Amino acid sequence: MEDVVIAGVGMHPFGRYPDKDPEDLAIDAILKALADANISYKDIEYVLAGKVVIPKEGMGIDLMMKIGMTGVPINQVNAMCATGGAMLELARNAIHSGACEVVLVYGFDKHKGMFEELGEPWQNILGMKASPIAFATVAQKYMSDYGATEEDFARVAVKAHKNGANNPNALFQNIISVEDVLNSPMVAYPLHLYNFCTPDDGAAAAIVCSKKAAKKFGIKDPITIAATCMQTAQYPPPVLEPSNQYSVCMNSGEGIPVTKLAAQKAFEMAGIGPEDVDVAEVQDTESAHELVHIEQLGFCQPGEAFRLLRDGEFDIGGRLPINPSGGIQCKGEPPGASGLGQVCEIVWQMRGQAGKRQMSRRPRVGLCQVFGWNHVAAVTILKT
Repeated sequence: MEDVVIAGVGMHPFGRYPDKDPEDLAIDAILKALADANISYKDIEYVLAGKVVIPKEGMGIDLMMKIGMTGVPINQVNAMCATGGAMLELARNAIHSGACEVVLVYGFDKHKGMFEELGEPWQNILGMKASPIAFATVAQKYMSDYGATEEDFARVAVKAHKNGANNPNALFQNIISVEDVLNSPMVAYPLHLYNFCTPDDGAAAAIVCSKKAAKKFGIKDPITIAATCMQTAQYPPPVLEPSNQYSVCMNSGEGIPVTKLAAQKAFEMAGIGPEDVDVAEVQDTESAHELVHIEQLGFCQPGEAFRLLRDGEFDIGGRLPINPSGGIQCKGEPPGASGLGQVCEIVWQMRGQAGKRQMSRRPRVGLCQVFGWNHVAAVTILKT
């Protein structure tokens, strides 16, 4: 089976853009990706558009007419926060099937505020949906199980801001301290305001193609998609979101967390293990989930992540840099775009184009992980 590669990426900086339409953000990212791949729009054979919270149906399809695209298949995808990973899997499968050779994948969103679109009001009040209370239950369980502290969660945010301060595409580009995090308002114990990501506006895009097409277009050193896998949970989550992050099955006891399922499948597809990964972008909706996802991806044993964080293992200069972009705690999270934003960062790191946040050693294997509402997750592995 021929390799599928990423030929180009583009990103509109994440942030707050009240005077910009969603289409403006998306078109900016698309044009940057086309220019990065050095191909023209007429070379695109298939388009995948992702959005989550923008209410207008069909917007991802409509805006393509502003670029000039007519006559090619355009599908719109919504897999919540896992939308970017889901689209990459669809693009890879389409190319492997022989249906096309060059795919434009893009995601965009404008988000009004944290959690206000998700769940019924009574579920949010009781912490049964994607509310700060529900996220806090994950942090509380992690503390109870392994002995982590509020300071450990604060260290996640400090690392994120240290990286994000050097990222021109991030909403927040400021350095903070452990004390700053702990002195920020308590949202839901043990998580403070600075432990959370901020939903915002943004767009990201990628040109995905066969290796043969990349050679035809003269694309130098494309990044190979070694694996991309989306999974849903083993059980039907009823009203408890995401406090059952540990995948407690109502019928048969404990199941396998959906991130772990996606990672196992992706590593098998790529023919490598977690120990082979040089850099990773993981879903950090809040600080506790970054630690949980690091462990579910197999980068360390359960209960080890916060100790490795203390030792600097996940810093840009550490053994395994995690979220060198600053993660969505610094970039903010436009859900339709956040997954492809991770891909942009890993591609730039692999090319040596990440500027002041560039790793000292050029990574050869990178991983992106997204986790979405109602327990969907996607893991993408990229190789040079």
